[in-house]
Amino acid sequence: MSARQGKFAHKLLRWLVPLAISAGAIWLVLREIELSVFVRNLAKIDLSIYLLASVAYFVSYAFRAFSWYVLLRRKVSYRDVFFTMGAGYLLNNLFPFRLGEIGRAVLLDDPEGPSFLEVLSSVLVERVFDVFLAAVFVLSMVPRILGGGFNQTLVLIAFVITLIGLSALYLAARFREKIEVWLSIWGERTAFVKNWVLPKASQILEGLSVLNHPASFALAFGSLAISWLIAFGENFIVFRGLYPDPPFWWMIFVLSAAAFGAALPSAPAGLGVFEGVMVAAFAFLGVEAELAFTHAIVIHALAFVYANILGLIGLRLRGEAVLGLYRRVVNRSANTATGE
Repeated sequence: MSARQGKFAHKLLRWLVPLAISAGAIWLVLREIELSVFVRNLAKIDLSIYLLASVAYFVSYAFRAFSWYVLLRRKVSYRDVFFTMGAGYLLNNLFPFRLGEIGRAVLLDDPEGPSFLEVLSSVLVERVFDVFLAAVFVLSMVPRILGGGFNQTLVLIAFVITLIGLSALYLAARFREKIEVWLSIWGERTAFVKNWVLPKASQILEGLSVLNHPASFALAFGSLAISWLIAFGENFIVFRGLYPDPPFWWMIFVLSAAAFGAALPSAPAGLGVFEGVMVAAFAFLGVEAELAFTHAIVIHALAFVYANILGLIGLRLRGEAVLGLYRRVVNRSANTATGE
């Protein structure tokens, strides 16, 4: 096999694996679903429920955008952050490989503002916050599901593991100067470290510097936690239209579990995987597959439509096109990987 053929096969595999995972998830879910029941369930949801859920979505989104705005240390306007986040979600919804995070960094990269790697490091912090909160929420619900005999040690171990990631980022920010001095000394012996590693490490550490400010840290983390709580409310609004008087903690468990599922390799927008994990989570609670699938489809559709609208507005404000941004992100990813 030639080098060109090998490169093509690698690219093809990168596309096929996530698509295959999504296809498998869709097949597993649909084989348990009666479509006529699914359609009847959709008809149960009043327009007022969609309107209330939509309001909850945008309020949750606004708090999430504010969290990222704080992590960026307000180097760009909140409006830019608000719509750039939507543009990142738009990329994730249309293309595989989770390019939206890099797309955010590409859009906000500015010689007079934050650099590409500064923005990317702020996105990394946001992602770590997100995983930490999802882990805490879902694990705190496990004892309710498994009963009073559940061993709390598992929750504590998982909590400590997720805390390690936050601690590592904090220590990198706390000892920024020492890390840069050490890299400078190493760079005197290695040109690659001096010319490539050190400048990029400095930009990443600059993006992490917000962690050195307790007030900013608490504000960013607290805003993201509020965003999660409102998202639970959005799910409660929708599910209450399908199921009489559901416990609110169900939404905490189901949405947190679905967030982990959405992180798996999949087709764009987490298609199939999000629904599959949500149906599986509801199954632990004794909810029939058709109801769970209906709920998952509605929640996923609201997020897909609204995020794409916000993303398109963000691209329009910056004079960008979807395919143009996609090409820039792919090129930037390749250049970063090769050290250019």
